[in-house]
Amino acid sequence: MKRAALSCLVLLLAACDGGAAKSGEPPAEPAKKVEAPPPAKTEAVAEPPAPKYPQGEADEACAKIVVVAWQGAEGAEPTVTRDKAAAQTRAEELRSKLSSGRAFADLAGESDEPKTKAKGGAMGTYAKDKWPEKYAPLKDVVFALGIGETSAVVEHPHGFVVAQRCKVEKVHSRHILVRYAGAKNAEAKIKRSKEEAQKLATELHAEASKAGADFEALAKKRSEDSSAERGGDLGSVGRGMFAPAFEAAAFALKPGELSSVVETDFGFHVIQRVD
Repeated sequence: MKRAALSCLVLLLAACDGGAAKSGEPPAEPAKKVEAPPPAKTEAVAEPPAPKYPQGEADEACAKIVVVAWQGAEGAEPTVTRDKAAAQTRAEELRSKLSSGRAFADLAGESDEPKTKAKGGAMGTYAKDKWPEKYAPLKDVVFALGIGETSAVVEHPHGFVVAQRCKVEKVHSRHILVRYAGAKNAEAKIKRSKEEAQKLATELHAEASKAGADFEALAKKRSEDSSAERGGDLGSVGRGMFAPAFEAAAFALKPGELSSVVETDFGFHVIQRVD
């Protein structure tokens, strides 16, 4: 009887203990918490470097140059007496000034190349496939530059050159040209004097300025260069390609405006901006 009661007591205790482990067996280990693996590191994707020039200028460039010649260099003026070493030293000095922020126009007067010197150092604006043969050694140099950057000193048949890339800017214009005897590219049949040419240009300017005037028709009739057959249309042209006075006047105009009479080595111009 006592044994039966003891057995019942043991069973009762086991039930209250939630089914404890049998005597002599180790207690069950609690389940281990499984932690989620840390998120994989995402490497930052490097953005491509910004282009060094505006979109569309990868195949076209505007350039300014300063040329320091030495005695005997191709095309060097008789007044150039420095030797090659002195020319290179001088070119390095000019480059240092440009890299320090000096305006190109301030140093363009130091150039020994008359053509670009007269245009404030402007070499022109050219597409890669139309780069002038004379400046072939500078093509890759200029196209490797960013806008406003200055090249290292480059040896060229005409001297040591420092180049700077400028932003491509264009103007679309028409003009009426009145030549005079002795003007650049004037044909032998042109007999009028410079004063007569200026007077005629002033009269044509007045006619073109009248309300309802057809500039294109007037240019076809009166202009004295090859653009006359196109109504004086010179197309869209970048900086450095025109004579300095013509360029300054054309870029200063608003579309549809006329310039005053402008004098260049070619004669007297009346300019209309088209775009």
